[in-house]
Amino acid sequence: MKILITGATGFVGSALTKKLLEKGHQIHYLTTSEKKIENHPNYKGFLWNVAKQEIDNNCFEGVDIIVNLAGKSINSRWNAKNKKEIMESRVQASHLLFRSLSVIDHTVVQVISASAIGFYPSDYEVCYTEKQQQANPEFLGQVCKLWEAHNLKFSELGIQSTIFRFGLILSADEGALPQFTKLIRLNLGSCLGSGKQWYSWIHYEDVIGMLIYGIEQQLSGIYNCVAPHPLRQKEFLNTIAKQLHKVNWLPRVPELFLKIVLGEKHQLVTDSQQVSSEKIVNKGFEFKFPVLKKALADIYKED
Repeated sequence: MKILITGATGFVGSALTKKLLEKGHQIHYLTTSEKKIENHPNYKGFLWNVAKQEIDNNCFEGVDIIVNLAGKSINSRWNAKNKKEIMESRVQASHLLFRSLSVIDHTVVQVISASAIGFYPSDYEVCYTEKQQQANPEFLGQVCKLWEAHNLKFSELGIQSTIFRFGLILSADEGALPQFTKLIRLNLGSCLGSGKQWYSWIHYEDVIGMLIYGIEQQLSGIYNCVAPHPLRQKEFLNTIAKQLHKVNWLPRVPELFLKIVLGEKHQLVTDSQQVSSEKIVNKGFEFKFPVLKKALADIYKED
């Protein structure tokens, strides 16, 4: 198949691109930089400018499936400027793809889009499934709500729409895990907030595997991209510490302190979302790393 990827140079996008090429698929990708454009038989780059709503429509030539991972990192400071860019980079990218496909002849049959479990309201008891309709009223929830609404519109063009709500993606070098392990290795590990909040995590290889499964099985609808066994934060951090032969001995950091230091962004560590992976499992997907201990053993196998 020929697959167009946005966000192809990011953490998930680059790993997905590599795996798809290994499986023999052809890749088109969109970039904002002419320096990043390559032109090979199975790997071609094309320019776009989301802010100006400009795109090289040649990127759609012969494409069967689009994987839309574009968006400004949420790890930036959450000031007014960055929050606006976090929202607009996602919504405008989806709108540009939709607008382009609505006016050209194309062969696209499916659009797979990213979202996040930040869609779900923070709750210590509820286990969320994809049937949940009410979005988190806080910033991340509203980003996901609007982002998903734009991505579901592709069905109006007769194109199958698939959305994966990413959980806490675990990798040795990217995402939140290196920040946790840095403190734990320095013997400064402790709970952030109550420690009772649920962390719905997933090994990055299972993220890539699930995206490819969505492509090859042409799944439609919304799926939680999380491992089957979420943990409360205290157990999550203690499992990391045990893998690193450390002990989290410091008292917990009060949520009020995290709010003062991190501002609104404290929600990334203090929010609680227990999220079910049952729907994707029922579709036949098999996790390589279903439990945290096994996932960490793989990530830190060199330690």
